Amino acid sequence: MLHLIYLGVSLITAIIYGLSKHLFKKLTGYFLVGAMTISGYIALFALHVGIFCLVGATINEKKLPKSIHTFYRWFGLLTLKVFVDSFRFKIRISGKEKLPESNFLLVCNHRSIFDPLIGITRFKKYNMAYVSKKENLKIPFVGRYMKAVGCLDLDRENARNAVDTINKAAHYIKSGHCNLGIYPEGMENKSATPLLPFRAGAFKIAKKAHCPVAVMTIKNSDRVFRRFMFKRIKVDIDILGVIDADEVKKMSTQEISDKAYNMMYSNLAA
Repeated sequence: MLHLIYLGVSLITAIIYGLSKHLFKKLTGYFLVGAMTISGYIALFALHVGIFCLVGATINEKKLPKSIHTFYRWFGLLTLKVFVDSFRFKIRISGKEKLPESNFLLVCNHRSIFDPLIGITRFKKYNMAYVSKKENLKIPFVGRYMKAVGCLDLDRENARNAVDTINKAAHYIKSGHCNLGIYPEGMENKSATPLLPFRAGAFKIAKKAHCPVAVMTIKNSDRVFRRFMFKRIKVDIDILGVIDADEVKKMSTQEISDKAYNMMYSNLAA
């Protein structure tokens, strides 16, 4: 909604300027007003980002809020939604009713940097946060927001860090702090294959938290840079099903990984 307000303000301002300068008497005037509208939108978004950075600078990384339900989460999600909506995604979600009422681990394929942004904004009521590579949580200002809303960093090259992150993630889910999402592929899939091999260690979080695993797929989020501003991008999100907590308890991490992989692959290859 906010991105439409920014666009509306920019358009009205450009039209008023165009009328005052009699720009609509020539065809070039229409192009000028269009360019002014886009420039105005970019300027308003830049101002929003500036405020985002100023607010982010107040986050104390050494003393994070005990709850994720803070002004930082509200404003961070608002900013993310403006950013995502600016790329004109048309998002279809199916199977949302399958998500468990209890806290859960969400696993999904990974096609682009937009995947967690779409996930955390479109599943807002589920209090989602993500396990992400350590570099993302070091991004100036953005990293502070990520930590404040419950996101955790994972360094797979550092065994001690990986164990600490898994334990903390399990605690977050078990205590009701937040639900967590993770990408078992371990990286963005930039290949033509539907799905990269899974790293079964990601499912240790569910084993330790004694929680269900929600299995999801996302399609077409990697097409954004090929169609930006020219055609709406249809992104399909499918909640395929849930591996319940009792089943998770009985299975090994490899077995859980294999089951989730087969569910996703069948959907993506169809």
